[in-house]
Amino acid sequence: MIVHKRFYSGLLKPVISSFFLFLLLPSFAQKDDVYADLRKKYSSENAVFVSRKVNVEMKFEKGQLIVYSNNYEELLLLTDKTAGYSERNVYWSSFSEIQDLDVRSMIPDGSKFKTMKVKDFAKTNEISEGTFYDDERSYKFILPGLVNGSRSIISYTEKLKDPHLFGSFYFSSFAPTEDVEYSVTFPSTVKIHYKLFHVNDSALQFTSKENGKNTTYTWKMHSVKKIKEDEGAPNFSYYTPGVVVLIDQYTEDGQIVKVLGDTNDLYKWYYGFVKDVNTDVSPEVKAVVDSVINGAADDLDKVRRIFYWVQNQVTYIAYEDSLGGFIPREASLVCSRRFGDCKDMASTLTEMIRAAGLQAWQVWIGTRDIPYTFEDVPAPLSTNHMICCYIQNGKYYFLDATGKNSPFDFPTSMIQGKQALVGMGKDKYQIVRVPVMDTDKNIYSDSLHLELDKTLIHGEGKVTARGYNKIILAWRLLNLDKTEERKFLKGLLEKGSNKFKLDSTSYENLRDRDKDLGINYTFSLEDYARQNGNEVYVNMQFEKIHMNDLLDADRVAPRENEFKTIDKSTCTLDIPKGYKVTYLPDNATYAGPLGGFKISYSVKDTIVTSHCYLYINTLMVNPPDFAEWNKMIHALSHAYNETITLAKQ
Repeated sequence: MIVHKRFYSGLLKPVISSFFLFLLLPSFAQKDDVYADLRKKYSSENAVFVSRKVNVEMKFEKGQLIVYSNNYEELLLLTDKTAGYSERNVYWSSFSEIQDLDVRSMIPDGSKFKTMKVKDFAKTNEISEGTFYDDERSYKFILPGLVNGSRSIISYTEKLKDPHLFGSFYFSSFAPTEDVEYSVTFPSTVKIHYKLFHVNDSALQFTSKENGKNTTYTWKMHSVKKIKEDEGAPNFSYYTPGVVVLIDQYTEDGQIVKVLGDTNDLYKWYYGFVKDVNTDVSPEVKAVVDSVINGAADDLDKVRRIFYWVQNQVTYIAYEDSLGGFIPREASLVCSRRFGDCKDMASTLTEMIRAAGLQAWQVWIGTRDIPYTFEDVPAPLSTNHMICCYIQNGKYYFLDATGKNSPFDFPTSMIQGKQALVGMGKDKYQIVRVPVMDTDKNIYSDSLHLELDKTLIHGEGKVTARGYNKIILAWRLLNLDKTEERKFLKGLLEKGSNKFKLDSTSYENLRDRDKDLGINYTFSLEDYARQNGNEVYVNMQFEKIHMNDLLDADRVAPRENEFKTIDKSTCTLDIPKGYKVTYLPDNATYAGPLGGFKISYSVKDTIVTSHCYLYINTLMVNPPDFAEWNKMIHALSHAYNETITLAKQ
C-alpha cells in the first residue's frame, strides 16, 4: 500500500503558492533589518526558514469536494554551506496535481537581489528500494546560484482530488523556522475535526474566523526548532509538533457524504476496495492449495504451510498505480506470476486459506513508523501496510508474508504493538493489537572458549540466534554473495580489535525458519591480552553491547529499539600452565524497568568462566526515561571495563 509522501509535506517538502510569492516578495526585499536580525538569532545554523505557510481551501467542483493546498516557503542561507539546500523536490501522486509551480533563487547583488528562476523540472517516479513501480511522483529541480545570504523561494498549489487523503501538517522542518502558518478554510456544508500532536499550547496560536459561508482555522507558531536527527530516533512524527485535520462529512445537493468521521467511515472506505476481489476461488488457486496442504496434520498446519508457500513463492514488489495502491490483485494472478505487493500477498493468503476450507481476514495496519491509533486518526494516515489474520481458539495469527524469514507465529518486528483493523465483511471489523514479542523470544547468545599464548588468543565460538535476531541474521546471510558474506561475518563476530582474524565458519538451521540459527566459528586475536612483568590482564567481556550508549539529557527524540531482546555471552579461558588467577572482578548486576544485566566470574580447576546476561525490555525509551537508561548504561559500561589478572606462580 502506498505511503503518500504528501502526508509529510510539512517536513521535507515545504511548498508555497504563487499568490503568496508575488504578494510577499516586494516586502521581503525591503526588510534588510529582518534578515540581519535572523542572522544574529540563528547564528549557529546554516539556514533558517523566514516563513513557511500552507493555506488550505476546500471547494466543490462538479459535485465533488476538492482540496487545494496553497503552500509557501522562504529559506535564508546563513553560511557558505549551501550545497545541501539546492536540490529539492515537489511530490504528488495520481490523486493530486501540481499547479502554478514557481521556484526561484534570490541572490545578493550589492544592495539588491538578483532573481534566478528555475525553468527545468525533472518529472520522475519516486522508486524506493525493492520497488518495481511506485505511484508517487515528483518534480526534481536545482535552485541555482545559492550563496551565503541567498534566499530560496518555492511555491505551488496542490489539488487533491480525494478528501480521504487529506491531511497532516508538521510545524518543524529540516531547518529552524521563524514563522509557521497552517490554515484550513472550509464551507459550512463541510464538517471537519482536528487533533494536535506534540504541541505546547503556549507555543501555538489558534484562531477561528467566519467569513460568509466559510470558516477558517489557523494555527501559527514562532521560532520553531528544526528536527534534530538523533541516532536511533523513531519516525519524526513521534515527536515533531503537528496537526491532523480530517473531513468528517459534507453535504452536497441535500445528501450527506461520509468521509472520515470515525473508524466506521474508514473501514467502509477500505472495504469498498476489497469487496469485489477474490469473490470466488479459482481452480488454479484451489489446485495450488490442495497441493500445499496435502498431508497436513491439522488446520493450523494447513495455514502454516500456506503462509510459508506465499513467503517462499511470491516475491514482494511494490507495484502501485492510482487506486492500485489500495485494491489488491486477484489471488489467481498473484499465484501465477509469483510477485505482488503487501496487499496482494495479504489478499492471496486470505483467499488460499479460505480455499482450504478455513476462514481468514484481510488486515489494514500501520507499521511502527506511524505513531497514530485508529481512535485518534481514523484515516489512511494511520495505515501503510496490509497483512492477513487467522484466528483459532481465540488466538490471532498475524501473517505478514513480506517478512521472508519470519516464523509462522512471529509477526514482523515492524508491526509489533500496532493496532490492526481486521476486516470481517461488510460493516464488520475488529480493532485488535498485535502483540509485542516477549524479551525471551529474542535471544542472541555467544559462547566462547579461549586459549592464551602470551598475548595471542586462539578461540572457538558458537553464536545462537533466536526470534528477530535469527530472522534478521538469516535474511542478511541468505542475500549476500560469498565475498559480502565473509565481510559481514567478520564484522558480526569480530572481537577485541581489528587484529581479529576469522579462521572458519559453519551454519546450523540457516534455512529452517522454525529453528534457532547456529554459527560455529574459530578465530585468533593478536595483542588482546596485556602483559606487565609477570602479570597478564584479560578482559573477558568481548561483546560490550550498549557500551557508553548514553542519551543526551537535552535530546528531544525518543530512542527506538527494533525489538526486546536478551544478549548472552559465556566465555571460558584456559589458565596457561604456570599461571594462576590473582584477581577476579566482582559480580555486577542491575535490574530496571527498561533493562538490566548480570555479569559474573568464577574459577574452577584450570578454567576461568565469565557470564554476561543483558536484557532490553522496551521498544521505546522516551525522554522521561533517559535518566533511568543512562543509569543502567553507566553501570554496564563500568562492569565491561573490568579485567581478570593472571600471574606466574
